[in-house]
Amino acid sequence: MIRAAVLSFLGVVVFAAPALANQCTNPDITISAPPLSGSDQRAFVEKFRTELTKVCTWWDGDFTGPYRIEIEDSRGTSMALIPAWRGNRGQVIFRMRTIRQGNSPITHEIVHAVAPNGNRFLAEGLASHAHDALGGQAAFPNFGNDLHTSARKFAADADMPALDRLATPTRLQLPDLQPQGAYLVAGSFVRYLIETHGMEKFRALYAITPLVERGRFAGLPRRWNDIYGMSFEELVDAWRTRITG
Repeated sequence: MIRAAVLSFLGVVVFAAPALANQCTNPDITISAPPLSGSDQRAFVEKFRTELTKVCTWWDGDFTGPYRIEIEDSRGTSMALIPAWRGNRGQVIFRMRTIRQGNSPITHEIVHAVAPNGNRFLAEGLASHAHDALGGQAAFPNFGNDLHTSARKFAADADMPALDRLATPTRLQLPDLQPQGAYLVAGSFVRYLIETHGMEKFRALYAITPLVERGRFAGLPRRWNDIYGMSFEELVDAWRTRITG
């Protein structure tokens, strides 16, 4: 068995994967994390690699990497979707405070690198659902609680068509719906679509709005009927009934 080589230079640790491995599950990963010791960096990369394997198996992703993990001791949110939109797919930024607190959205951000999307509502919904379904750390937006249960209090009043019109990199929020509520309804709705109508249809819907570098396209309303044989409004009504009934 070939062991990964570990090189250290100027604070950047490089983990070279076995040359013949599947590039989705074992890509080259570099990490720049000045706040962490070398051993902690290696442990974080192994955790990242484990979660990446889960995501690739679940989503059947084919992104070949490389991945560039950056851990910063600063304010802000973790991100991988916005770097991908800027042309830096594979760059994944985490904040040190979430690592200290044990609630880093590792799986969530990996989904953004493996499966970015031009529709911010669907992109965040998929990432939130996957993080929850694949057993990621208790992290934003539901912190380990059931997505459907957590989304109930926002479901009735959420302007779902407005959320569906948000193109990446627009933030997933509305004047009367702040990010946590928006992420919860997005994750719950995507979970409903996949559990009720299957992954194949969701993947077909998702493929209609691929992420285009510096592009802005959230998709047209008719795509919902084309894929599901139902309007978006009908799907939303069915989702609301499911989680509030």
